[in-house]
Amino acid sequence: MMTVVICRRILKCYPLLMACIGLAGCLQTITPAYAVETGIRGTALWGPVRPGPSKLEEVDEAPLRASFAIYSAAHKIKKFESDCGGRFQVSLPPGDYTIVPDKSTPIPSPESQKTRVTVPEDGFTDIIIRLDTGMK
Repeated sequence: MMTVVICRRILKCYPLLMACIGLAGCLQTITPAYAVETGIRGTALWGPVRPGPSKLEEVDEAPLRASFAIYSAAHKIKKFESDCGGRFQVSLPPGDYTIVPDKSTPIPSPESQKTRVTVPEDGFTDIIIRLDTGMK
């Protein structure tokens, strides 16, 4: 007797269950076959790193480990840090950005040493951020 009651309840709910399953299929979103990651990657350098005039053929820059902020239309949207080799990689949507060193960076007027960059629709932009130490 109990089995008959359970079967009748299931049969009453069966059309509603099938309708829900059918509608769930309509709610699926279509996703692209692959997602393209975009952003910036590169190296942060500072220089000169030795006092006095630089000699030809002599590298007078060094990798910089520092914190940076990324601005879009004057709004800070992200922060990142370069590693001890000055390297960084940041995912960003396509668009135009300004990279500004953090005020704790040991260079003169870090907020004025801005780097502008455009992120394309199809990958990463490779950049070198060069910061002036003020050393002469």
